Amino acid sequence: MPQIKILLDTNTYLRLAKSIHPLLGIEFGKEKFTLYIHKEIEIELNRSSRLQNKFNWMEQDEYRQNRKKKLIIKKSKQEEIENTYDYIWEYQKEQKLNLSREDIYCIATALELGTKLVTDDQNMIEVCNEFEVNVFSTLELMKLMFDNNHIDLNKISEITEYWKYENDLPANFQKDFKKFFK
Repeated sequence: MPQIKILLDTNTYLRLAKSIHPLLGIEFGKEKFTLYIHKEIEIELNRSSRLQNKFNWMEQDEYRQNRKKKLIIKKSKQEEIENTYDYIWEYQKEQKLNLSREDIYCIATALELGTKLVTDDQNMIEVCNEFEVNVFSTLELMKLMFDNNHIDLNKISEITEYWKYENDLPANFQKDFKKFFK
């Protein structure tokens, strides 16, 4: 059975990678769910001193090595992704959504490859819904991981308590947490 690839945006990666390590490239569940990041995310992490300072752990070799588990995209699909990227870029510009190039690459890639995309960014979710990209939240991903015995309730509690401590709760956190874990 082939993997079911799930693409993470930057925020989701940063919210989970320290607590669930290794995060990327590890199959879980009977369906072989496997998490990946887009190569553009690595570029963003390498050039952003703000992210490097806030998440200094990501510079450690074990996390750098894990981020090498990027989504592999065939050259034949790359052109389609680039065309879709251009179209989504124009759409989000017209809508004044202010998405980054990394955000748009994640959306375009998920759309063209038919993969799931995990994000808590409300503007990204809006674009995903407009273009019928299969999108879900970090909490939904954690529920999937829990249902497939990849993480337990203690890990979920540890992660969400850390988010609270860092004042980094996803939008709709209270409602979604009750929906998935109560």
